Amino acid sequence: MSHRRRLLTPPLVAILAAVLLLAVTGPTGAAKTQTISVKLTNAGCPKQLKTVAGPTTFKVKNVDADAVSEFEVLSGDRVLGEMENLSPGLSGEFTLTLKAGSYTTYCPGGERERGKLVVSGGGDTQLAPEGQPAVDQYRAYVQDQTAELVATTKVFTDAVASGGVDAAKAAYASARVPYERIEPVAETFGDLDPRIDARAGDVPKKDWGGFHKIEQALYTANTTDGMAPVAAQLQRDIEQLQGLVNDTQLEPATIANGAVELLNEVSASKITGEEERYSHTDLVDFLANVEGSQAAYDSVKQILATKDPELAGEVDQRFADVYAALGPYGSGTQFVLYTQLTKNDSKILSGAIDVLAEPLSKVSKQVVGTGGR
Repeated sequence: MSHRRRLLTPPLVAILAAVLLLAVTGPTGAAKTQTISVKLTNAGCPKQLKTVAGPTTFKVKNVDADAVSEFEVLSGDRVLGEMENLSPGLSGEFTLTLKAGSYTTYCPGGERERGKLVVSGGGDTQLAPEGQPAVDQYRAYVQDQTAELVATTKVFTDAVASGGVDAAKAAYASARVPYERIEPVAETFGDLDPRIDARAGDVPKKDWGGFHKIEQALYTANTTDGMAPVAAQLQRDIEQLQGLVNDTQLEPATIANGAVELLNEVSASKITGEEERYSHTDLVDFLANVEGSQAAYDSVKQILATKDPELAGEVDQRFADVYAALGPYGSGTQFVLYTQLTKNDSKILSGAIDVLAEPLSKVSKQVVGTGGR
């Protein structure tokens, strides 16, 4: 996902012209699902959308918008769901259970960047009890990963503060792993993700800090000079994140959305070498994103297996295929540098991710409305 880019100077080209609301009925006995079709064109976010409470699928297609390719639904500062990295001609979808109330739509780069989504009562927002184990399982995973993140980042920031360039480099990739596994959750907290994970150019230069600012100093100048305050702020931000995740609102559909978003992260930055442009440890992040995606999927797998065992089996196989494709290049935090990959290597890895993302994108519609808190 790309909330880190929220602080960029908006491009001149706007997006999102037409939005069509169409209510459709699901299978017999299932909750009615609203479908909101969003067409990305050279216009701005719609001023106001209206729908009813209950399971809602946002189908997003980029018709001809070149500069911006993202649509989000926000509750306050928190991101409930999004679709991004859609170049012209591409489409995708995400599903949420919306309660009655007012939400914000966000279209980065649009002439009207923010609009309103008004959800009236009357739809089905009752969450079935079979979904709660999925939410509990994933919440425990996120809590474990943030605890690991605090610990591994402390090793890294302590090395930076003490001026140990070699020690800081040795700790860098390991510190990144737990963050990359839970990035969809981290990105729901407003500007916390940009503070932690922005790359050069993602935010104004005066606001740039976090992992990648230190990465640049370590791997381009071979120094930690001036990085101690940056490291201290990074540690504080990571600890703040740990405190926030306990109260994150989760439901099976948003967990499944997160699984797909992590694969989008791979496609958008890891597979291009953009993420770790100084250290070239992109494949470490690649693996962490896939592991985080599988953990999210595993949390809702039992629900899916009951509703669509064939889809569950396909997703399992595609995850195995991705791990097999990544295997020749390393494991854990010991991978070849991204610069050592050939174009064909990148093509093979990208293809495996795309083949997994297609069936995985269907999971949220199968598990929406099944429980959570």
